[in-house]
Amino acid sequence: MSATNATGGIKRLLIANRGEIACRVIRSCKKLGIESVAVFSDADRRARHVQQADLACHIGGSAVGESYLNAKAIIDAALKVKADAIHPGYGFLSESTQLISLCNQNGIIFVGPTLESIAAMGSKIEAKEIAQGLEIPTVPGYNGETQDVDRLQKEAERIGFPVLIKASAGGGGKGMRIVRQSSEFREALTLARQEALNAFGDDRVLLEKYLVRPRHIEVQLLGDTHGNVVHLFDRECSIQRNYQKVIEEAPVSHLDMKVRQSLFDCAVRLGRHLGYRGAGTVEFIFDADSQQAYFLEMNTRLQVEHPTTELVTGIDLVEWQVRVANGEALAFAQSDLKTVGHAIEARVNAEDPANNYLPEIGTIQLYREPVAEGLRIDSGVQQGSEITPFYDSMLAKVIAFGDTRGLASQRLLHGLNNFAIGGVKTNQEFLTSLITRPAFLQELTTQYIGKEFPQGWQPWGEQMHTAIAACAFALEQEHRTDAAMAGTPWQKLGGWRLTASAGTPAVARLWLQTNNGLREIRVVGRQGKYEVQVIEPAAKDSPSTSAHFSIHLYRPAATLADAQWQVELDGTRRSLDIAITEKQVSISSPRLRRSYRFIGLEDAMLGQAAATKNAGNVIRARMPGLITDVLVQVGDVVEEGATAVVMEAMKLIHNMPCPVSGTVKQVLVAAGDKVEDGSLLIEIEPAQ
Repeated sequence: MSATNATGGIKRLLIANRGEIACRVIRSCKKLGIESVAVFSDADRRARHVQQADLACHIGGSAVGESYLNAKAIIDAALKVKADAIHPGYGFLSESTQLISLCNQNGIIFVGPTLESIAAMGSKIEAKEIAQGLEIPTVPGYNGETQDVDRLQKEAERIGFPVLIKASAGGGGKGMRIVRQSSEFREALTLARQEALNAFGDDRVLLEKYLVRPRHIEVQLLGDTHGNVVHLFDRECSIQRNYQKVIEEAPVSHLDMKVRQSLFDCAVRLGRHLGYRGAGTVEFIFDADSQQAYFLEMNTRLQVEHPTTELVTGIDLVEWQVRVANGEALAFAQSDLKTVGHAIEARVNAEDPANNYLPEIGTIQLYREPVAEGLRIDSGVQQGSEITPFYDSMLAKVIAFGDTRGLASQRLLHGLNNFAIGGVKTNQEFLTSLITRPAFLQELTTQYIGKEFPQGWQPWGEQMHTAIAACAFALEQEHRTDAAMAGTPWQKLGGWRLTASAGTPAVARLWLQTNNGLREIRVVGRQGKYEVQVIEPAAKDSPSTSAHFSIHLYRPAATLADAQWQVELDGTRRSLDIAITEKQVSISSPRLRRSYRFIGLEDAMLGQAAATKNAGNVIRARMPGLITDVLVQVGDVVEEGATAVVMEAMKLIHNMPCPVSGTVKQVLVAAGDKVEDGSLLIEIEPAQ
């Protein structure tokens, strides 16, 4: 079912995307003997997809509106290099009727469905009406053209709470709010509309009955220009956070065969009605209580989770997207298709799950992909890659395959544990927690994460890894000082006393900035053997706590550039990766990854003074981003927890709350302002 060479008119293919999906499309281009063309923004000049492509074109500035969302710039690049076709990937312009229109006007093949199919499914309201006309069940709700607040409030009352507000023009959780009672509806509607307008340029919404125990199930479709439409079975995407998929798998487990077949029939019926061409996904929401499935939407593009379907069916979906765009008929009928085994995918993101999943930016100082039986890594980064605030936080996908779901889960765990990434925090240990919970073996729902971690997720081993990082830093400092680097900032950092020649161990005090304050680390030792004390900051109404560790570090290789280390802790030796850059130490071990940035005595004291002075009465930007709304003004009386500023960063909307109750003293930003990490936004005079 694979092609050995490309047929038809596509000889040079431009990929209108970046990162992981651009690298994925390049792989299929090489398989088909097609020349690949990457596009890149200012921020992506040295990106992995640019290096892997045969050609690459600069298309604009770092902001997506100046580059990856600029359809004219994409077309200009395609014309410049004389590309025969454009593959849009997913996200960005993948479902843009503007891009398809420009392709048609310029004689460029669009690798995807027709403009009519995308337009029909692009509006959730129209898509729902089409589904209803085909007798495909839909969730009770309201999808009318009248959008005034009073009408929407009345419709919500008619449907009955809880109600789900959804942006009509897009997905991915943007413009979506759960409203549990009537009094909360108007505020939630305002926020949903604002978020939808920022994300899609369209603030229209629809309302749906909110299901208490829903599952998210989807069916993969593939069609050609000869009237053939087949399904490639189903996928489970129920493990989500804020409506963003986290774990996906194929096929779906714990599903009645009659229900499964009805989903296939509905999806194919919709695909045939549209005359669907290429790869597309029909999504359903399934009520675990009533066992009723409802049409949700159709994504007229490739899905992030497409590798799970590829592994269980043996079909290269990107290859067939290109072959269909070339005019080929599908080489298989529905009766030829079957699934073998089970596949599970986990999305590895640059984010801190222990800090409300805050996206991370920085440089990847350490990167090593796992290699094992039944394991596939789809990635768009490498060692040295810059993670910027301009794009989403996904670094890679780990996809595991096995004869059974249990074997696939075990291989996925092995892959996550042995994927070494340092320099930015990732969600790897959070992912391992998800797939090792007993509930993972049972029927999944979209509430899985909230039920398994009702108080939020926190990592294990934090103090131990802090201690190892401090020891690694100590060993690096000792080596650099021995190399006659006296007088450098390294020596000043932490107030080192290097007296090894006199037989006295080196002593250091270092600090880490944590969510709860400054964590102090005291290190005594030399030549790889250290005693470490980790002192946690005092919490409210409780004293500070400390932990002690005896650690012996071994470096198997002679060069400092080698990231592989051996660590002996309490008599047990283990291997891990450690990367040190300036004041930052990144650690990657099978159960936890962390990047720590140490500060010295002077910075620590200044930080404490500043914290005392501010007393938590200011709002600062947590990363570079764009201010989309300011909801307070000078003189306003505000309550702790009320949203004051809305900020967009890494394709996500962040509602920033007031840290205290009081009166707004300063407002230093306005909607449309670009801000840097740490910028002061709002100051509040605390209530007496």
